[in-house]
Amino acid sequence: MRVQLVFEMTKIPVAYRLGTLSIIKEMIRNGSEDYYDSLFSKAKRKMKPFSYSTFIPNLAIEGEVIRGTELHLNISSPHYEFIMFLVNGAQKERTYFIKGAEVTLKKKRLLPDVRISERNIIFKTLSPILIETKDGKPVLATDDEFKREFQYVAHLIITEVFGREPKQPIKVTQTMMTKQIMKENLHQKQSSALYLTANKGLLQLQGDPEDLQCLYDAGVSMRRSLGLGLLDVVEEVG
Repeated sequence: MRVQLVFEMTKIPVAYRLGTLSIIKEMIRNGSEDYYDSLFSKAKRKMKPFSYSTFIPNLAIEGEVIRGTELHLNISSPHYEFIMFLVNGAQKERTYFIKGAEVTLKKKRLLPDVRISERNIIFKTLSPILIETKDGKPVLATDDEFKREFQYVAHLIITEVFGREPKQPIKVTQTMMTKQIMKENLHQKQSSALYLTANKGLLQLQGDPEDLQCLYDAGVSMRRSLGLGLLDVVEEVG
């Protein structure tokens, strides 16, 4: 399931992803304290069952600030209760803060459901895909190890979020992706910025339709809860 939240804004910091995650967590907490505790307190190290993308119409970057009139969050989760508590806890006309910058929720709506039925799908990234090796080296789509490392991340998401093994290995058959570097502070007390090197664009995946549906619903990337790895279907290749 997917939901769109539209906020009124004037500016937010360039390193905003920890802030948008905090907004999502606050909404979940408002929807259900027990569900919030089970997801973010008792299972801190477990993969989270959601991903999301951000979009700012007419975006303009001025130094360390992003200016715009609206902030769109498209949030996806395979877990009905996550979307239910998120929507119930998202209070319209309420003001939230991203490092002191105000954003006010104006609209919320469920997005159309997409069901995958083919074994070959062309996806586009709604938010970048971050793939890293075990030693933290970023992996780009042009690197030789990209297909192997992507398959590893996809396998991990299906096993941890959905509690089962993939029916077949997920294969990357084609990519048309470019590098995107993101500046972020991943801890509230962190003084220096961290730069994440990710991939955006098109990729074609081959696998069992149910496994591909899992990646569409939960996203596929490292650090998905920071707004990474959300996919949209471009074409089913029969």
